[in-house]
Amino acid sequence: MKKIFVIIVALLALVSCNMDFYSSDSMTSSQLADNPSSAVYTTDGLYTLLKERIAYKGQSGGESGNYYIRHYFQFAELRGDNITVSGKSEDPFTEAYMYSEDPTHKNIYYTWWMAYKIINAANSNIASIKPGDTALSDHLLGENYFFRAMMHFHMVTLFAMPYAQGRDNPGVPLRVGIDASTTTRATVGEVYDQIVEDLKSAKTYLANGEDERIKGGSKVYVSLDAARALLSRVYLYMGMNDECIAECNELMDHAPSSVTSGYDYADYPTHTYDHPETIWCLRLDNNDDWAGEHAEASIASMYIKDGNGWGEHYMSDILMDNFLRYPQDKRFTSYIGFTTANLSYPVAMASGKVTVVFPIRVNDKTNARSDAFAFDCTVNGDGSVDFTYQSKNYKAVPTTVNTYTEYYVQDASFPGEKLDGKARVFIRPNTNRSAGVRNNMGGDYLIYYCSKFSYQDGLPMMTSPVFLRWGEVVLNRAEAYAKKGGMDAQAIADVKLIRDRAGLTGDAEMTLANYASRGYATVLDLVLDERRKELCYEGHRAFDVFRNNLPMDRRFVGCHDWEILQPNDPRIAMLIPLDEINTSGIAQNKR
Repeated sequence: MKKIFVIIVALLALVSCNMDFYSSDSMTSSQLADNPSSAVYTTDGLYTLLKERIAYKGQSGGESGNYYIRHYFQFAELRGDNITVSGKSEDPFTEAYMYSEDPTHKNIYYTWWMAYKIINAANSNIASIKPGDTALSDHLLGENYFFRAMMHFHMVTLFAMPYAQGRDNPGVPLRVGIDASTTTRATVGEVYDQIVEDLKSAKTYLANGEDERIKGGSKVYVSLDAARALLSRVYLYMGMNDECIAECNELMDHAPSSVTSGYDYADYPTHTYDHPETIWCLRLDNNDDWAGEHAEASIASMYIKDGNGWGEHYMSDILMDNFLRYPQDKRFTSYIGFTTANLSYPVAMASGKVTVVFPIRVNDKTNARSDAFAFDCTVNGDGSVDFTYQSKNYKAVPTTVNTYTEYYVQDASFPGEKLDGKARVFIRPNTNRSAGVRNNMGGDYLIYYCSKFSYQDGLPMMTSPVFLRWGEVVLNRAEAYAKKGGMDAQAIADVKLIRDRAGLTGDAEMTLANYASRGYATVLDLVLDERRKELCYEGHRAFDVFRNNLPMDRRFVGCHDWEILQPNDPRIAMLIPLDEINTSGIAQNKR
């Protein structure tokens, strides 16, 4: 007992000191083996590292906003086409959003450093825990294999080209074992192969093991279902569709009833840690930094302005129009709204007064685009909208595109940016609530906020962020079915499951008979569109597009370039931190 007590005290001390490694990193595998109970604390340390603000390179304290999960969720989401950022910020997330990241900035070096810190900690634990010793030790061993796999997966998807671009492309350093000090980049294929092997090991030990901590519905510790869910995602990224379907089927055989029956979407972020939809999330509570003085650095802080939020991330016009095809969608009505009103599109049109919004070039020196606005515009009986911009009158004409209504201005002199030669405009609820007050705007941008990361314990900046959930599992299987050939009906059945629980039934239902008439060239297109809406803001979109060898159309307003990114664009692989380059000499990604 004395030894265990000393270890616990040492672990607590490490929270505040400038050790290179946290928890098990500071202990040899022989020390851990001599004190089996310590494996609980060192494994818990891996969860802590994901959410703690820890000093880097001898700092006196951690830098503001420097949390692994914050950086990861920003990197994963901002490089897609769901979010608009109106201008550059002191926060370095804007560089990642603009595909012009700086390898000396804290979000780059801290993410890399912390990922490998967790990998090294997991290596120490794996070396010290004796397989088959106890049910608990096997479970802990499975958790450590899971973390080693997940962190390598994060690194190879962020800092290397997609698997679909070739297995032989440079990946990231592969560090396996307590003596691992690899200073070369494994290939993308080698990294993925190791991830698969680690997740298979995780499944084996988690199936054999038992842990009182995950009983009673808690979703905050890694479980067998978590290993299966992550492996299904990895197989999907590798194009191993049969294997992906098999993992998903294992999961769906015991899925909770809410997966098919639906749930209260608005309630979900307030208690993801015990919600049936969650497979695994990282538990945060009001003792964490994010509930106090550093709440402005939470994931939510960029998505809403309530509490300490900055509210600098807005929904892109293209995603907004996608949702507005079916404004009864619970995912829209529960999470997305104006700053001061949540008026749906039909209500706006019926009111007779709307706002017309359209992209316009900022100036000749940048490829960024801003929003231009016309307020108090008149809705005509035929559905067209009359509006005035810069003292000239225009008409927005409704046009049916793939069975959905889009609006275009058919006037060559119209200054709005044109998409594929056509001047598209967007019809929104009227934002001019009182004379001269534009209370749904952030500068020259229309604001739709997202509350997916908010209101746990009533705190606007708080949720326990979800890494794996059942909605993704269903859509993983749907995508694998769609790619198999001859299994379109099964893919659409999974899409129907997701849409049904979101309230999209009746006329909104997608079927094998009608999906093509609604603008989808293939069932895969339908599945990817549904993934976009179901998983928006959760860090999937860019990966979904590029791993399917598709271009990313980023021609929407924001401080980024107005462009279409091709799936082989070298900028997809983020720049490796300069500290790593200088220390190990590994090659930097191309630009």
